[in-house]
Amino acid sequence: MRLLVDNTVLYHAVTHETAWISTGKSKWGPHEIDTGYSARVPVHDDDTDGREHRNVRFLAGIAQLCRNGFVELLTSAELQDEQFRQPAGRYRGYGYFDHSLFARLQIESVDGHVFPHLGPSWMRLPSAEEQQRARIDRHRQDEAFDELVRTLGQANSQDAWHLYTADKFGIHAFLTMDFKFIRTVEAQARSAAVSRLKARVMSPEMLGKELGLFPLSPRLFSYHDASFFVRTDLSMPSEKRRPLNGYRRTDR
Repeated sequence: MRLLVDNTVLYHAVTHETAWISTGKSKWGPHEIDTGYSARVPVHDDDTDGREHRNVRFLAGIAQLCRNGFVELLTSAELQDEQFRQPAGRYRGYGYFDHSLFARLQIESVDGHVFPHLGPSWMRLPSAEEQQRARIDRHRQDEAFDELVRTLGQANSQDAWHLYTADKFGIHAFLTMDFKFIRTVEAQARSAAVSRLKARVMSPEMLGKELGLFPLSPRLFSYHDASFFVRTDLSMPSEKRRPLNGYRRTDR
């Protein structure tokens, strides 16, 4: 089974982050300093039944199927271009103690690579995002893709291209955690543009249930490759990963 993996899935596959655990203040000569240590901390609390956590619980099973050769995870030129515009740690983890369930998996592009034109400001080049939007708009010369965009809406043209790419290359599903896009496709399931597609749009939970995978708590993998402090009794504030600018802070 081949799956085109959305970047939203790669983002949520980072299930543990590096956090600063405060141990209070201590005297250092005449100075009072904050003391503590860094540790690996799960993003989600096991007691939550949030939508993201329910889906993350199926990622370990999907990753294991990939390692055993039953599932092939794929990316695409445009999905890679989306990653290019973001900090690399968004999809791999920012900190030394971070852990991704997809670590060391080979995820090859199904249609090669594409990169934005870059240069100094005096060249007045469009931004990478604008260049990608223009490329995808040019693909609307394909009548089938144009009909799909008109059905799903211009705001969804980028995700529509990912779904169209999956269908074009005979891939089973476009695996995503963009739940709004999933609902949009489901609402148009009977339309000609969607019903003719063989590729499906699925969340990890949908795929996991279809394959009979057992949902596993990410906390079970807290000590994988860990030779440092791990705090499984904690979770990240609001059960959210921190952005890069927040990750540079030393507070929990």
